[in-house]
Amino acid sequence: MSDNLPDAVGSRRGGRALRSLEAAALAGLAHAVLFAIARLLLLRSPEPGDPGLTEWYGNTGNQRSMIVALNLTTIGSIAFVWFVAVIRRRVGERENQFFGTVFLGSALLSVSIWMVGTLLLATPAVDAYMFGTSQTVQSVSGWRAAGAAAFTVVAVRLEAVFIISATTVARLSDAFPRGLVISGYSAGLVLLFAPVPTGALAWVFSVWVVAVSCVLLIRHRRIDQELSTRGGEALRP
Repeated sequence: MSDNLPDAVGSRRGGRALRSLEAAALAGLAHAVLFAIARLLLLRSPEPGDPGLTEWYGNTGNQRSMIVALNLTTIGSIAFVWFVAVIRRRVGERENQFFGTVFLGSALLSVSIWMVGTLLLATPAVDAYMFGTSQTVQSVSGWRAAGAAAFTVVAVRLEAVFIISATTVARLSDAFPRGLVISGYSAGLVLLFAPVPTGALAWVFSVWVVAVSCVLLIRHRRIDQELSTRGGEALRP
């Protein structure tokens, strides 16, 4: 019976590795999907120069769509925190402490600015929905400008730091394949040094998260195959 103990322990560790990889991948995909839906809802609002701006925010259906976007951003941020936590757990003792600290700190700062940016963009709709306040072009323009600055300037730079630090942590721990490391550094540098951030850059981070999640799912299948052929030996993620 003792001869089977190492295999049993290895099987349990392998099972935990599979569950962790699945959890990280699903959390990453959930984050990307929820953020994409929220962003599309936010983009439905007219530009400040549109003559129908105040009427748009006076419509109950439009107000609710902005509030839904705020809720989806909140849930998507929680999924992202889960994604980060699982990645850190899988790296474990192999994590470089310096880059690991930057990785975690930039993740938390990114979540904060996502919430702030969405709240700024949704404030006119929330104000009109909850208190029946009539919105003016000046007030909506101010909230929209602040929200756009949060997403296209601050968030983009923080996302760049997160991508670069996460890629470095994964590279040092041999958790990412070479192609994902190269694409991660490339995406991070583009976001960090883009001279004039635009709305299009806001999609780069979500695409990167989807790519990482897909790689984790592919590695999940590889680990599953190796567990079946090697008798449950503990494997590296």
